[in-house]
Order: sequence, then C-alpha cells, then structure tokens
Amino acid sequence: MNMNLKKECFNFLTEHLTTTRTYTLEHNNIFHVMDSQFIVAEVLDASDEELYTILDILRKMEPSQDNLHQFLSHMAALYISVNVNS
Repeated sequence: MNMNLKKECFNFLTEHLTTTRTYTLEHNNIFHVMDSQFIVAEVLDASDEELYTILDILRKMEPSQDNLHQFLSHMAALYISVNVNS
C-alpha cells in the first residue's frame, strides 16, 4: 500500500473537513444512517487505485463543508450498495 496516498488523503480531509454530519440513505426500501467519520475511515482504508481516484476528485473540488459532505454522502451510498445484501 502506498502510504503517501493515504497520508495525502488523511491530511486533506483533516485540514478541510471541520464538521461532522450524519447521512440518511435508503437502499431497497431500508433506511441506513451513517456518520461522516465512518465514511472517512472507509475512504482511508481504500486500495491504492481507489485512493488515487478519490484524491483526483478531492484535488479538483472546492473544499467547502457542503462539497465535502456531498462527496462523502455519495461515498456512503456506494458503500451501502456494495456492502449491504440486496
């Protein structure tokens, strides 16, 4: 694992993400509640290939709280669709 990618992602999120939020999502008629801190931990646990893509998105983004939380909300939706049995 490339620790530089993980460190850069961690540093970016630590510097720019100063608020926490809870995301409520529906998947297959089931509501899921996820905390932004959980999704950040999952993002930091991503593979090098995934981190490269995530960092590419983050670098191009205006790092406002709303933008970052919108991105994390999308990551939460992906997490649910991949990890929750249909």
